[in-house]
Amino acid sequence: MSWRSESFGALRHPEEPRILFLRSDRSWRLPRVTARELWVANAAMIVPAFERRLRTRPWLLRQIHFAEDEEAKRLEAVFELALRDPGWRSPAHGRWVSRDELDGLRLRDEGQRELLAAYLDELGCDDVPAARAPWARMGWLEDVSAWLEPEVARLGHSVRGIEQRKQWSISSVLRIETDGPDLYFKVSARLPLFVEEASVTAMLAERFPGYIPVPLAVEPGRGWFLLPEFDDLIAWRPPLEVHEELFRRYAGLQRRSAALTAELLTDGCLDRRLDVLEAQVDPLLDDPEAIARLTPDEVAELRRLGPTLKEACRRLAGCGIPDTLVHGDLHPGNVARMDGELTYFDWTDACIAHPFFDLHSLQWQDEATRVALLEAYLGVWEGVESPERLREAAALAAFVTPLHHAVSYRTIVANLEPAARPELDATHQFLREILARKPAWPTG
Repeated sequence: MSWRSESFGALRHPEEPRILFLRSDRSWRLPRVTARELWVANAAMIVPAFERRLRTRPWLLRQIHFAEDEEAKRLEAVFELALRDPGWRSPAHGRWVSRDELDGLRLRDEGQRELLAAYLDELGCDDVPAARAPWARMGWLEDVSAWLEPEVARLGHSVRGIEQRKQWSISSVLRIETDGPDLYFKVSARLPLFVEEASVTAMLAERFPGYIPVPLAVEPGRGWFLLPEFDDLIAWRPPLEVHEELFRRYAGLQRRSAALTAELLTDGCLDRRLDVLEAQVDPLLDDPEAIARLTPDEVAELRRLGPTLKEACRRLAGCGIPDTLVHGDLHPGNVARMDGELTYFDWTDACIAHPFFDLHSLQWQDEATRVALLEAYLGVWEGVESPERLREAAALAAFVTPLHHAVSYRTIVANLEPAARPELDATHQFLREILARKPAWPTG
């Protein structure tokens, strides 16, 4: 059964603290679109869907509400939208509604009343939380446009249009249409376990030419950078031979990085080696928010597993495989082909850690594919340790890696504004993965 999403748009009035409602029978509701398998950050799908509904292309600011029903496979989201066309007029069955008017309005979706009242209260006092991402604020597009114009001109082109591709609390990606090739703009959130991606991407591209795309422009003060359009994005489920190539080439990059870890740490990669991870076990399992979505039995079992997790970190560290550059979110969606070679992008989680942490995406494959990809990857590590030792390390890493990601997601969520936290509230999923992968040796 596939997921189905129901998305609503809170379209801001360009001058007043009002939002648009559309008549629905004898009641009113926000502009609404539905879709299957719609990822909440996928602005490339969300924005055109609302454009068809409103007959004007809005600017997606942020998600102000998100809820998921795992049993029903249903997502509900409310997005804050702004007008890009100042001359647009609402349809005849539309109405701009203020906070005071909301109280007397008959809503089709009565469950949204409290949410929308709070949202309109915020609009009325212009009280923007400090934790809100810059790209979720009014005026940000104008700032970016002012930076893009001269940078694109420096490259010998002019900007013809800006299209949102990805928009959520941790990043924004824009496609820049020019009179020449398309370009891509990205900015990432400044969070404790995120690197300064613009600067780090430029640094990695210089150190490992051909493996990482070279930014065409970087604005380090605001974390903005511009990339060329890739020749070919690798699909989520590429042919097996391409997927194997992806892992073999990436393992080669990691092996090259092993001799440079001190320099990479100095130049902006984070230290997430196994001794650091071991020290994070107890704080994570004692964090009420980290375990809030688990059952009492799951929490008790995880805490019994605490010493085993620490031991697994030590065992993995003792397998003889050096720390390397780790991507942190390696999967085919973050890989493209440029000039005939595979290149790896989206380095927000760049760190120095155990290299096998980047095997996490293997769990999404069927058994035969998983085995083939693991063999392709481990084959590049032959000579560092015996094949048996490498497989032992891979098995240990499969248990420890979800801990690494649980720490990442808990840290991300803790530093987002409350309305944005549901977008990335996945800590419980990684903790359950730990339970599913617990090793056979005695615990507790």
